[in-house]
Amino acid sequence: MFGILIFVLGLAAGSFINALVWRHHQGKPFVKARSQCTSCGHKLGFWDLIPLVSFMMLGGRCRYCSAKISFQYPAVELAAAVGLAAIAGLPLVGLERIWLGGLFLLALLIFVYDLKYLIIPDAFVIVGLVWLAVGLLEYSDWSGRLLTALGIFGFFAALYFLSRGRWIGGGDGKLGFLVGLWLGWPLGVVGMLLAFVLGAVIGVALIGLDRATLKSQIPFGPFMIIGAVLAYGWGEEIVRWYIGMF
Repeated sequence: MFGILIFVLGLAAGSFINALVWRHHQGKPFVKARSQCTSCGHKLGFWDLIPLVSFMMLGGRCRYCSAKISFQYPAVELAAAVGLAAIAGLPLVGLERIWLGGLFLLALLIFVYDLKYLIIPDAFVIVGLVWLAVGLLEYSDWSGRLLTALGIFGFFAALYFLSRGRWIGGGDGKLGFLVGLWLGWPLGVVGMLLAFVLGAVIGVALIGLDRATLKSQIPFGPFMIIGAVLAYGWGEEIVRWYIGMF
């Protein structure tokens, strides 16, 4: 029963993330503004907003104008639900689960926004910094985490200035700072290395499929988030494997 409750809460959280992505981009208040169809602008009712269920009941189309509803909406809702359910199953105490769950939802928000609009808003970074700071108060290795965060930020800042923003976006350095602060040394670096590997593989695949060119803009934030999640789950094993090679 607890798992089902967390899954349902995750669906609702995913629905809110979808709304927040659109409202922030449109400059609308994320609390007071009502949800509306992005095609015809019709205000949506209760039966249009049931996470996952409404999408399936409507056949993936708006009830009022029949325009296709982006698959982003059910995908993000399902990702949030599965992610929170997985976190609920981790061997953590209650407050740690809540903190990690909030961090996951924020990462999902940044993932979707950067993937959709090729930018990471400063507001999201600030919220992440505050959330991380609150959750990491009990840790004693602040200096190591901070140095890792500054090192990653410095690396991205150098790439940004050397390329005049052509190789990397300004928001990527800020997100890298958050990843370094969260994971510390050496997992933060492992997460970034995994991000570059994933980015290279996907980039080459897109070029091979004629979906992108060498001049195409490909958001790096999602790769950083995936790399960070992988490093959190399996980073220590990766480090031991790497050291064992020598």
